[in-house]
Amino acid sequence: MALLPTALIAVGAVHLAAGLPALLAPEFVCSRLPQRYAEAVGDRREWRGFGAGVTSVGISLVTIGYGLPALLNG
Repeated sequence: MALLPTALIAVGAVHLAAGLPALLAPEFVCSRLPQRYAEAVGDRREWRGFGAGVTSVGISLVTIGYGLPALLNG
């Protein structure tokens, strides 16, 4: 069962790595992407919302990944 917590932590880390830059520096992220991707999300405020959502998913996955072994082992 050790594979599941490891996978959750890894996926959570990917979400954090993708979400934090969009949350903290949306202009930088938007300027680095191809135009069609940048237009798909929208303006700066929408990029911050996207970053906040992805980051919160990452935090949740990492928290569950670290807490799952304690829950399963009693």
